[in-house]
Amino acid sequence: MEALIFDTHRGTSHDGEGLRTTFFFQGCPLRCKWCHNPEGIPPEPYVKWEARKCIGCRACVKACPGKFLEFAEEGPRIDRNRCTRCGACTKRCPSKALQISAGAWTVDELAAYALKDKHFYDAFNGGVTFSGGEAALHTPFILEAAERLHAAGIHVALDTSGYCAPQLFETVFPSFDSILFDLKIADEERHKKFTGAGNALILENLARIVRKKRSGEYAGELWIRTPIIPDATDTEENILSIAEIIRTCHDAISRWELCAFNNMCKSKYRSLGLEWEYMDTDLLSHARMRELFQIAEKVIGNRVSLLSTGLTAQDR
Repeated sequence: MEALIFDTHRGTSHDGEGLRTTFFFQGCPLRCKWCHNPEGIPPEPYVKWEARKCIGCRACVKACPGKFLEFAEEGPRIDRNRCTRCGACTKRCPSKALQISAGAWTVDELAAYALKDKHFYDAFNGGVTFSGGEAALHTPFILEAAERLHAAGIHVALDTSGYCAPQLFETVFPSFDSILFDLKIADEERHKKFTGAGNALILENLARIVRKKRSGEYAGELWIRTPIIPDATDTEENILSIAEIIRTCHDAISRWELCAFNNMCKSKYRSLGLEWEYMDTDLLSHARMRELFQIAEKVIGNRVSLLSTGLTAQDR
């Protein structure tokens, strides 16, 4: 059994409790305009190009069997509509400037990689997180991997958009010690505008976890995470609406995290030859994040642990 994984982060402290290793799985059903992992959206990997490594030798152009690649002034230009991701160009690139953005992993490989840091998980109350993309799209793989890690005494978390078939989601989430669940936008039409899909399915899956928590069928933790994106999710109306959702099921939720917009992924879009409408968008100010935090706090009080995370711009 294999799954495509496009990135791994060791020693993370923002993808669940304690010190963790995070695996990012390929493929996502949503198309969030602000996505920080664009290479993880399609089901198949990209051919990516890193300008700082390129020596301009043009070996990649000569290697492409379909002639889908040319060398322009700014570097390799790939016809991505016709590129088959055969990897011929990446194999011939002497400086590794061209690479396939994801690789196939087995459960054995994932477990061995994760186990390298078990002493850190034990010392800092951490574990492993499956993220993406959307890890739940790889259900058989992540269930087997979670079972393997649990057998080794490792805490396993699932970071999810919540956008998948309810029957599938009900199969997946009980196998995880904690669920990091995204609630991005409360309004159905605005959710569709900014993510490419409505939120009815997401809210239905959230309700499923809450019911399982209340009945005692699920003993894990449930965290809610809301990305705070300029002119998209950062409205008072949106924060109030999400806060009201959380207030009604606060007994099942351990934490609500307001995650500040991050513009550090610009280089990813450039390496993939993609446009990004947030390319010139600044970080949110500390004052604005504080204001949104206080709006949320007024609704939920101390019912749920409320956090504000991420980089913000210094106020002047």
